Amino acid sequence: SSDLSSSSLREKVILASQVQRWQGEPIGPSGSSWPVHRSSHEQVTTMLQGSMLRRLTTGWGSTSREETAAIDQLITTHRTLLLDGGRAEVGSEAGYSACALFLSAVESAAKVLGLEAAPRHYRKQFSANYRALFPDDNRHYRVDVLEASADQHSAIWVNGDKFELSPEAICHAEALQKSWADLTLLLESCTGDERTSTKHPARSELTSILNAMDTAWAGFEHKYIAELIEIEEQARRLIIKAVDNETKLGSMEEQRGSPEFLKVQASLVQCIAHLNSVANFRRKGRDDLGADILESAVAVIDRFGLQSKDII
Repeated sequence: SSDLSSSSLREKVILASQVQRWQGEPIGPSGSSWPVHRSSHEQVTTMLQGSMLRRLTTGWGSTSREETAAIDQLITTHRTLLLDGGRAEVGSEAGYSACALFLSAVESAAKVLGLEAAPRHYRKQFSANYRALFPDDNRHYRVDVLEASADQHSAIWVNGDKFELSPEAICHAEALQKSWADLTLLLESCTGDERTSTKHPARSELTSILNAMDTAWAGFEHKYIAELIEIEEQARRLIIKAVDNETKLGSMEEQRGSPEFLKVQASLVQCIAHLNSVANFRRKGRDDLGADILESAVAVIDRFGLQSKDII
């Protein structure tokens, strides 16, 4: 029959017939039933139950070859992580590389499973340096962002000033760490011993955790990078102020010695002293050298009629 031309369809009909035989249902000609041996019935029932049990315990069901490979890679790279109490150790080169490979596997698995990435339109507001790191709306998971979410309560010191993440950023960091812990727990449950093959997680559970992690990641990345940009902006203000004073002072050469000139000069000296103190972090930088020392040096030069070419 043309309806049975497909080999897969014929196999389904044959399988259905075999199941009916194992159940002792009449499928023979004229409604007659074939004899069924009890031992065969029990053996087949056990096989069917075992197959169903494996599917229920793995929770995986039907997946494509590409999806299976992506999940296997996710589980494999997770095993290489250097974990300390569930937290990835990234201080060493080996730990950092292992974490980077795992995050890449997370991205790949999410793409292969067809999961939509959380919106990342906020990246358009990033400064040029950060737009180079996050050039589009793809996930672009980075180890340093994950590390920052774990070190959420650590202070950031810039030019001698202490900065801390805002309560909102800390809230997003905690959400990211929770989703990371959920993913770690799920993947750890899939790791078998030498005698047990790797068990795949339930598809619905895995996709739910990956979606939650991506949403939490985007939320923290947004706040964290935005606050870093603000911190860097404040750090640059010291340089900008010094440059502005130097430019203004250069335009006042004809007013040298005037109160206005000395005021701008003192401001420039103060900026330079501050830069010296915050830049020299290995030893104590000095910021106690005021403009009066410079003015005294200029007075000595003027008294002896020296010029810049005479000074070594």
